[in-house]
Amino acid sequence: MLTLTKTVTTTETLDTPEAIADHVHAEFLRRKEVAPFRLGDRVRITRRDGIPPEFMTGDVGTVMLCDPEFSPLTTLMGVNASGMTIQFPVQTANLELA
Repeated sequence: MLTLTKTVTTTETLDTPEAIADHVHAEFLRRKEVAPFRLGDRVRITRRDGIPPEFMTGDVGTVMLCDPEFSPLTTLMGVNASGMTIQFPVQTANLELA
């Protein structure tokens, strides 16, 4: 048995601001649907690899951005050791829904 993988490239001309906006919005919706976490999800940090101990106190946060197609990181809002609410990137693989 032989399995082949083919990559197909298409060309599309976006010649109006509306066409560009439609393209960007459609891509946003596609990525949003395949992301493991959504804006506003509460998550728990299961592993702290790369996170300084003074960041993300309590190992919990709220998802602000998750686009695993282009980054292995998810941006969370959480609280640091000084009690400040901060945004911090965490490896997506080290998160689970809380």
